[in-house]
Amino acid sequence: MSTYTRAALSAAPQARPSLRLALTPDGPRSRLSGAWWPHSRNLSEQLPELIAELDGVWGRITRAAIQDTAWTQLSHSVPAGTHDVRVNWYDHSQDPDAITLFSYRIGEWELLVVPPESSPWRAKQLMTAAARPNNQRSARALLADGSTPPAATVPRDHLHIRTRRARNAEPAASEG
Repeated sequence: MSTYTRAALSAAPQARPSLRLALTPDGPRSRLSGAWWPHSRNLSEQLPELIAELDGVWGRITRAAIQDTAWTQLSHSVPAGTHDVRVNWYDHSQDPDAITLFSYRIGEWELLVVPPESSPWRAKQLMTAAARPNNQRSARALLADGSTPPAATVPRDHLHIRTRRARNAEPAASEG
């Protein structure tokens, strides 16, 4: 016979946060392929949802390159849906403000990693700037510049910010 405490019976399942991702539209080559705003610096927890989304956009992601000082909970391999993604850690050769993703068939992409502790306003600025067509600024340069152009300077049809609830997440209270 199992017994449950009152707290255990009334505890609602925790909804997983949504994926916050802005991708550069197809067209002229930009320095960055977009931006990702993770919810924490726990790479093992945050990376699977990013990979699940990008597998459908860029083809199967097989490897990621990061600077190890920018993340916690590191692993050399992270499960991502039906496959594992190898994670290469670098100390100084990889931009600490970026993640580079590699697809077996297609190529490689570099995303600005917006610091998880950023305000929504600052994150939107950074994601917009990183996803701008013809952006030639590095992730580090975008983060260092406190005067990132406002989102209004980018035509709306060029901005592809994807925010979606994680798989198996409960709907937010505001969604009905």
